[in-house]
Amino acid sequence: MFHRLFYPRQTCMLAATHEDKSNVTVVDWATPVSVKPPMLAVALNLKSYSLELLLASRCFTLSVLPESMADKAAAVGSATGRVIDKVDEYQLKLKPAKSVKAPRLDGAMAWVECELQGVFSSGDHALVVAEVMETHFPDEEAGKTPMLFNWGNKNYFGIKREWKEEKGKEREEKNGREKDEKKEDTRLVVVKKEEKKEENKKEKESSTTEKKEEKKS
Repeated sequence: MFHRLFYPRQTCMLAATHEDKSNVTVVDWATPVSVKPPMLAVALNLKSYSLELLLASRCFTLSVLPESMADKAAAVGSATGRVIDKVDEYQLKLKPAKSVKAPRLDGAMAWVECELQGVFSSGDHALVVAEVMETHFPDEEAGKTPMLFNWGNKNYFGIKREWKEEKGKEREEKNGREKDEKKEDTRLVVVKKEEKKEENKKEKESSTTEKKEEKKS
């Protein structure tokens, strides 16, 4: 099928809640769609129970999974929350989010908290577009853990990636050094131009002197 051309894809877990019901589902089809404001899109099957809860609550969280959660991802992605309580069945731990009512998945590497902005029909899936209200990056140790990817048909594997965020002061120092380097480069260009002009002037004067001497002779 055509969508296999776009694999492997990173595997995340979406969580939604409404009233006293919570559910989680596995998604591979998720992507950023805007930086300002920060927004992302997730494709969910029209029969998804999480989609139903998400539409009712108008919010959800998306968790970045580590490779160690491959078995849980396979299990969660094979069941429906309409029949079983997946949180209880697969011993998933949820904790409150900061900006939305949907829970976060404990044990994930990172999370984004999202508020629903729009839903669009796209065949057998619904394209959910949401604004990212809160982002939780992994700490230094978690950042060294391989992230979970799917080759398709739940063939999971991990890719290691170091998450490093520049601190404000370090970023300012780096930007300052880059500006100083650019200024220095500009000064060098100006100096070289002046030196070239001086050389051309001297060559021109020398040439004029030689011509005068030739005429005298």
